[in-house]
Amino acid sequence: MVVGGELLASQQQLEDESRALGIARYRQQRTKWAGVLGEGVDEADLPPGRRLLRLALQPTIIAISGFFEAARKGASGRKHSAIQLLQGAEPEPLAILTLRTAIQGGVQRLVWQKAAVSVATAVMGHMEAEAFRKANEGGAAGLQRGLRRAQVVSQRRLRLTREIYRREGAALDWSQRDRVLVGSKLLELAIEATGLFEMVRVDERFGKKLRTHYRLELTDKAGEWLEQQHARCELLDPVPMPMVVPPCPWTTPFDGGYLDSPPGNAIVRHHTRPYLDELENIEMPRVYSAINTIQSTAWKINRPILTTMRALWEGGGTLGGLPPRDDDPLPARPDRFDEDESARQEWKQRAAKVHAVNARRKGKRLALMQKLWVAEKLADFPAIYFPHSMDWRGRVYPIPAGGPSPQGDDVAKALLTFAAEEPLGGNGAYWLAIHLANLFGIDRVSFADRIRWVEQHEAAILDSAADPLDGQRFWTTADKPWQALAACLEWAGYRREGEAFRSHLPIALDGSNSGLQHFTALLRDPHAAPCVNLVDQERPGDLYSIVAARVQELVNASDDPAALPWKGDRVTRRIVKRPCMTYAYSATRYSMAKQVEEVLEELDEEAVQGGRAPYVGHFDNEQAAFWLAGILYVQVGKEVPAARRAMDWLRKVIALVNKVDLPLWWTTPVGLPVLQRYPRVKSRSVEVTIRGKIHQMLVAGEYGSANPADFFADSNGPWNDARQALSGIAPNFIHSLDAAHLMMVANDCAEQGIGSLAVIHDSFGTHAGKTDKLVTILRDSFVDLYEGDPLAAFRAAVLEQLQIDPEMAELVPPLPEKGDLDLTQIKQATYMFA
Repeated sequence: MVVGGELLASQQQLEDESRALGIARYRQQRTKWAGVLGEGVDEADLPPGRRLLRLALQPTIIAISGFFEAARKGASGRKHSAIQLLQGAEPEPLAILTLRTAIQGGVQRLVWQKAAVSVATAVMGHMEAEAFRKANEGGAAGLQRGLRRAQVVSQRRLRLTREIYRREGAALDWSQRDRVLVGSKLLELAIEATGLFEMVRVDERFGKKLRTHYRLELTDKAGEWLEQQHARCELLDPVPMPMVVPPCPWTTPFDGGYLDSPPGNAIVRHHTRPYLDELENIEMPRVYSAINTIQSTAWKINRPILTTMRALWEGGGTLGGLPPRDDDPLPARPDRFDEDESARQEWKQRAAKVHAVNARRKGKRLALMQKLWVAEKLADFPAIYFPHSMDWRGRVYPIPAGGPSPQGDDVAKALLTFAAEEPLGGNGAYWLAIHLANLFGIDRVSFADRIRWVEQHEAAILDSAADPLDGQRFWTTADKPWQALAACLEWAGYRREGEAFRSHLPIALDGSNSGLQHFTALLRDPHAAPCVNLVDQERPGDLYSIVAARVQELVNASDDPAALPWKGDRVTRRIVKRPCMTYAYSATRYSMAKQVEEVLEELDEEAVQGGRAPYVGHFDNEQAAFWLAGILYVQVGKEVPAARRAMDWLRKVIALVNKVDLPLWWTTPVGLPVLQRYPRVKSRSVEVTIRGKIHQMLVAGEYGSANPADFFADSNGPWNDARQALSGIAPNFIHSLDAAHLMMVANDCAEQGIGSLAVIHDSFGTHAGKTDKLVTILRDSFVDLYEGDPLAAFRAAVLEQLQIDPEMAELVPPLPEKGDLDLTQIKQATYMFA
């Protein structure tokens, strides 16, 4: 165990290692698609190269367009040979391909002829693919489906692709001389347009002879800039790990977290520097104290879980959802593979599914190995800490994300427990039992029924604690098996020692459809309050089940043939859960349809494993999902009418703000200024074919400035993306309120002696022995939040910003009508957080 003064040195060593890992990761970064010069690193896919390409793209497009236009108008002088060869090509993809090759070739200082041939070869590949698509659209689509699965297009695959082009009459027959001419001209245009590259004469002596050749190089200025940016990027991307000493407290937007702040360290992630500078001038004591409270929670690695997980992983086991260590084998090829086309296609489809499964498993294996590596590295420390930051709406996140994490998946959470211990006391076992039942999916019944469930299954729970790998393995049947195993171990401790048992486990309390809870309180909607558990009742309300039942009634009464897939109780809680959850965040009929389709795919995968028919039989999943989404969208709105009115009101307000082309500021109830800014981007997608594979490239340039003050000083515009602002306002406003509630809870916990706190937006946890106190804080702070009328404060902020256009300010609608829900009832709402 590491103790005393060694901790500070250990933390410094961890931060040094974090930076070293980041540098190594950056240097080993590989392009997601093979470069035009062959497989391997592509300079234009690394961050500095991407930026260089963006800066040079528009001037190069203009230069190539000018070259084409001059030839079209018959400018004096002999036409360049490249004009005839490039006939039909568009300037945008030519510019992209030229610059990608020029950046890579300039870094490598390629001989000019080789660089020119590389440009022309890339251009040929793109033009051939375009010709093939025009000649055989279906064949081109099929070819792309096959190539899409390949991360790197091999030389063999490239040769086969070109053979297809030849058979279809789409191949180009450019000689080596043609390629040098085309590539040289495009490189010359890029050099003239950007000033980033140059053709450098090199004299080399071979014996007594002096030979002269030319190379493509970056200019000194461009080369120095690129190297500086690479060095900066190496330092910008450390691999963050938990700390072994308490994080530095945030007192300004830039000074908290790690001992040595990495470049770009800020309390608000991914926002403009002017916004962060403005925050420095604003007093936000409640914001700083909340984040400091959360990141001061001391955690430690849960050794019994780590030991069990490591033993299972090393033994090749897959209990608890661990991924298999080995890939699934490909299906055996049929006997007549070469002669039977239908058998060959069927085998390819089956093989593709196996490849997809293996690819997903590889990602899961790497993620698990990272979690285990970090956990073992930190297992001997008496306490570890997670420095936190927030997004621009105030939602709080731990900065380390790759290993064990209080906001991670089941494995990541189970590997952690509080470092501090608290006796269960008189009511701790009650909350531990509820937590256990919740982890097994027994969370839609009363607390009394959950406790009875634990009592009925206590023998299996204790068996899991005593012998997790060779016993009955009851813990593996839980919805969250690894957290369930951790809870089984705690329950065994309680049965051994009674109320004196000193517990380390966070007891999670989750909000009941949090977004709709906030909308319901915002407009005091008595109709929706029972559905989202804002009033006391004998058993928890369940909006998902209510909506599923109502939609099923409508389906059964429908004569529409499209309703047939859903007849016979096919509309379940699982089908409607995601659409209901996202309704408060401006979900559309289309997004709901995609969510339903995703669930159908999950159900079908389970059906295949169980030897059953697809969930909707022979009907098409996509068509069935889109039909149901239309009914589902309307029905959810009927169940939560106040949420619908509030979202409509917010959209009307942001539409007025959009007309004066402003970003929107408001301040949350804890004092955090929120800036919703979606800069309007003039962009269009350009398809570029590289090594046979189509890629979508955006040719874009942001209209707006990063500095909101410049909105009033520059007449160029428009500045804001009205569509994004319209779709984002409802979820962003509600997220800013749930973030404010979390901060209020954190501050109240600190004041009332709760020193260990686990938070995930609308989920809160502390020791079982202090959960009674946390429940009271959750309800009281929620009431305090909405007795302050944050919607009225939001409207006042909008009116203040619209003073630049008084006529527009007069159009701001009055606040939507409120219902008669008594907010004080929330203080007795048993299942509000449960």
